[in-house]
Amino acid sequence: MKLLEHFDHEGKKQDKEHFKHLIQVALADNVIEDNELKMLHRLGRNMGFTDPEIDDLLETTKNSTYNPPYELSKRFEQLYNVVKMVLADGKIDNNEMRLTTGIAIKSGFEETEIPALLALLMNGIKNGDDEEDLFNLYKKRRML
Repeated sequence: MKLLEHFDHEGKKQDKEHFKHLIQVALADNVIEDNELKMLHRLGRNMGFTDPEIDDLLETTKNSTYNPPYELSKRFEQLYNVVKMVLADGKIDNNEMRLTTGIAIKSGFEETEIPALLALLMNGIKNGDDEEDLFNLYKKRRML
């Protein structure tokens, strides 16, 4: 760990861990396609990372521990981004799905709800549905 990382606030540390998961999803088929790389840079900048920080995270991401956020909305947002990354290259690989399921479990989603949650996210993203609308739909289904 670099010295400056000790001074990162908890939210930035969580964003880094989440970003590392996105990288792992992109690497699940052993290749980061150009469109996946562009999406990683766009998402990384949205999280407040600079391009050199993103490149460094791409280089150093091998193993990481994950401390999911407490808020359901933030965990949903992170899983939404992971699924979006899975769909970025237009191919859904078994390794990507295994990794995505593992991330969902680590994020605190119930194993029994994950297949339906992932289907909701995949279909919603493919249809161009808004993340907030998908989250509201998820919450409604969860309460049933």
